[in-house]
Amino acid sequence: MTDVHESSRPDGSGKTQRGPRILITGGGTGGHVYPGLAVADALRKLAPAADVRFAGTGRSLESVLVPRAGFPFFRVPASAWRGKQALARFLFLANFLAGLLRSIGLLLNWRPAIVLGTGGYVSGPVMSAAWLLRIPCVLQEQNAVPGSANRLVGRWAKRVYLGPAAAARFFRSRVCLVTGSPVRSDFQRPDQSCGSGIAKGTGGGQVLIFGGSGGARTLNRAVMEAVNLWPDRSDFSLLVQTGRLDHDEVVRIHAGVGNERIRVVPYIEDMPAALAWADLVVCRAGAMTLAELQVVGRPAILVPFPHATDQHQLRNAQVCERAGAAVVLPDDECNGEALVAAVAKLLQDPTSRQNMAAAARKLGKPEAAGLIAADMLNMIGHPSGAPAEGQDQGDNEEAAKGVR
Repeated sequence: MTDVHESSRPDGSGKTQRGPRILITGGGTGGHVYPGLAVADALRKLAPAADVRFAGTGRSLESVLVPRAGFPFFRVPASAWRGKQALARFLFLANFLAGLLRSIGLLLNWRPAIVLGTGGYVSGPVMSAAWLLRIPCVLQEQNAVPGSANRLVGRWAKRVYLGPAAAARFFRSRVCLVTGSPVRSDFQRPDQSCGSGIAKGTGGGQVLIFGGSGGARTLNRAVMEAVNLWPDRSDFSLLVQTGRLDHDEVVRIHAGVGNERIRVVPYIEDMPAALAWADLVVCRAGAMTLAELQVVGRPAILVPFPHATDQHQLRNAQVCERAGAAVVLPDDECNGEALVAAVAKLLQDPTSRQNMAAAARKLGKPEAAGLIAADMLNMIGHPSGAPAEGQDQGDNEEAAKGVR
């Protein structure tokens, strides 16, 4: 009979291998889904027989991205609490109870050896069920200021893997380990053309502007206001991801300009290649976006989303700015004129861009997914595991002082 914590798989010789069962939960946004996928890939590399599965809601991004990546997916009822009205809060309580019961059934039936939470409201009921069943829980936190679900789960997590060290003040110091935020291995491949279809500049003037998969109204508005302000230089080219909502309007505004060095798209499928193409990036300050910028080593102008919970995007951006990897342009100051001025200043100063890129790479943690995967395997006694070596707690506390 197969051990309840293991799954059996045939290897190439026809023999059966046994590997650990590992559940990953989190979602709602790409910032919570992609770290889990990065760790899942690392787990499979270290322990090819591992059975890695995900739990999330059926309405959010994880329900698309996880099956596409080839991992089994369990649907769990869940909804948000913070910032919601009375009806939504009642639904949260109902969904939390339903999600908890669904998760208990899932865990009793499948019995994973360990559960990793990456944040988002769906991780609350799943991780709570794991705690009730005494299944080891570990947590990955991407932001300088954690969300509500991670703060709750952090009370009983056996390990908290931190992206920025500044988040350490929200958790028990003895379980924190600064590993960096795990990014997909695609971001570590050599530079390549992003196939954007626009003419490339000749002197370091390739600018990428995006506001996440859904776009950012502030950035889109600024791009439209700047349509006649961009310099007409042979070394300048611009790729803008608008999201689908504003795409047609931004295209219409640019149609009369006839600038072949500006291209507007609703969505960029291959973001690793787009970042490799860019010499300068203008974007929001989500934790995973910043982690990807740092692994690739790109200077950035950050426009934090002003309504992010607990101002976590602002805190993320400030950490980067203090390190010299980015400059912050406040959302309420981001208009066409300010955007053009900020971009022009950096395009005209290649030394500053090089220094920012170097500072970004210094912050980057391309090994984060592997460190987390190895430490998780070590915690459950798998022979491929190894204790992760992140920053010690003294470094955590020192880094945390900067955001208090």
